[in-house]
Amino acid sequence: MIVPLLFLVASSGVAHAAVDPCTLASASTWVSSKTAHACELNVPFNKTRSLSVVDSAIKALQYYSLENWFLHSPNPLIPHDVNVRALLEDVQTTTSTKGYATDWDFNTAVADAFDREADGHTVFSALCTEAFSWNLPFSIATLAESPFDKTAFPTFLVNFDFPNQGRAGLETYFESIGVHVRPFDGARILTIDGVDASTYLVQLATESSIYKGLVGAYETVNPRYMRLMSRYSADTVAGLYTQEVGRFGQRAFYPGADSVTVTLQTKTGGHQTITIPWAATFIGSGNTTASFIAETCLPPADSDSAARKRRLERRADITPSPMNARRKGVVAPEAQGPVRQAASAASVAPPANIVQPNLTSFGHFVTLDIYQLAEHPKVGVVYFEQFEPSDGTDANSYFNGISDTLFTGLNALKAAGVEKIIVDNSGNRGGFIFAGAIALWSLWPQDLFPGFPAVFRDSDLIRRESDAAAASGLGESEYSYFFYRDLNYVLLENNTQFMDPPVPQIVNGVKDAFSKQFFDDFGDNSTTVTNFTTPPFAGSDYVFVANSICASTCSIFSSYLFQKHGVRSAVFGGTPTATTSQFDGGVKGSEVTDFDSILGELELAGLQDDPAAPQPFPVEISLTMNFRNAIPYIDKQDDILEYVFEPDTKKYQFTFDQFNKPQKIWEFVAEEFFGSH
Repeated sequence: MIVPLLFLVASSGVAHAAVDPCTLASASTWVSSKTAHACELNVPFNKTRSLSVVDSAIKALQYYSLENWFLHSPNPLIPHDVNVRALLEDVQTTTSTKGYATDWDFNTAVADAFDREADGHTVFSALCTEAFSWNLPFSIATLAESPFDKTAFPTFLVNFDFPNQGRAGLETYFESIGVHVRPFDGARILTIDGVDASTYLVQLATESSIYKGLVGAYETVNPRYMRLMSRYSADTVAGLYTQEVGRFGQRAFYPGADSVTVTLQTKTGGHQTITIPWAATFIGSGNTTASFIAETCLPPADSDSAARKRRLERRADITPSPMNARRKGVVAPEAQGPVRQAASAASVAPPANIVQPNLTSFGHFVTLDIYQLAEHPKVGVVYFEQFEPSDGTDANSYFNGISDTLFTGLNALKAAGVEKIIVDNSGNRGGFIFAGAIALWSLWPQDLFPGFPAVFRDSDLIRRESDAAAASGLGESEYSYFFYRDLNYVLLENNTQFMDPPVPQIVNGVKDAFSKQFFDDFGDNSTTVTNFTTPPFAGSDYVFVANSICASTCSIFSSYLFQKHGVRSAVFGGTPTATTSQFDGGVKGSEVTDFDSILGELELAGLQDDPAAPQPFPVEISLTMNFRNAIPYIDKQDDILEYVFEPDTKKYQFTFDQFNKPQKIWEFVAEEFFGSH
């Protein structure tokens, strides 16, 4: 009987091996990470396409405003020591010589070069490497007994029931393979893969490596760490609050291993070690390797470039005037689009949604909520979930809605006896630059300009783009001087005030060039965006609630309030022993651009075939880069806002009772900063 059994096992192995890996990976809603990654690795390396990709990526660097700034940081609190150009040139050399084992290996090498910049805006991802969502059945929160404790501890959280996170069938899948995690909910995590849990997580956050499934790192370790953690947030599509899974338990790229081993201190005081596999769900298209390549990795056959098609569609929607509906400072969401859509479709309302505040609302509009606290009725809350709609609201409607909601909401709070305001920016990814400006001018309508001066990077090609924009006068290009104002907030009259000639600089020993400093044109004064004529509250009346994750437009908004008006901050979380965190520690770049927009600008200038111009990628790729640098009002010795470290006023730990209940956080901060009312 033994021989036939061995023969049967061997035969099954042969039959199994003959099945296309991408057919296996796409056949079920949930599969093992090993099965999913086998599909990714089955896409062969293509030297010709890969050389085209890396050549265009290198040529696109001239638009990356932080390239030379990040060669070396002058501020040890915000470390950067990366030569992205050299890294990409190394990839180019390998591509042209020995090549890469698979397409996945090539794409990951390019992504790694950009990822090391860690400015949040600058991210490269090929759809071939982002076609699965990788999930664990548990998340982690770093929690303490008291908000005042010096140290907090990683805690195991079963994440099947997190409100507004979707992931249908995940628990059934893990149960089917014998992984039962609910008994361990709330246990302290002692080690991860044999390493002290806190040490492991800090190292994971510090590296934020694509080879561990993490991209788009933030500038300092505390916000990177918090992105790994489960935390409260809001689903702006569903209009409901949510508990984030966190990047430890959900990743958009292969996590670098097929399982995680954790040692737990159970509630009874004992220790238990368990190994938990990663699960993956396919969100791409195609059910064979060939169809996966054709439908996910490559542009559609009926178009020379899917990116070009997207550019043309977007341009058709743009009205002649306003750049304000196009300019963004935003970081990509942590989960891919299909994953977010599935979560929104599975909306969980109170009482099952324990994250949702139970407070009187004084205004809600898409990504903005205004409340009066129950235990501290003289304190109101303004919660900016982000500065960009996710529900299809058009830009102008969104701008008007933010302005109107702030005006009516803050006035209603004052009429109800509110004297102090908590501004919660926790987890805010940024959004429209103009939306942040509207919020700032609503709070301080008498200020000259609601934001920081900015600069574009300049090069011979970019200068010719700006000259073409000036000559056309059509206002389709971001390089049109008449969209900007000088530092006295007077409209620019010609390109010599803007980009031609450029301002030469030596940055970290390298010759570079930038535009003159400018302000965006947001109208003649604040009356164009708000009905407030005087500040509704004083600077001392505000306090930020933050978890360090505040990116791009959020950082500009928050940093401005700190630098110009002295707004204080209460920061929660961070690494287990962190004593100081930035309240706006995500990304401080002034604007992000994408590769499609770069190509669109070149087409507008008629320079798309210039030898220095990047060409459309031959595969489906998303590439975003920091496009403008912000110039600070304080600590000017380091030249750019990215290098200004802005510490919290008070630092607290999250507790088990508070970490996913914003209402309790707000009441606690009201007591800490404003006392009993």
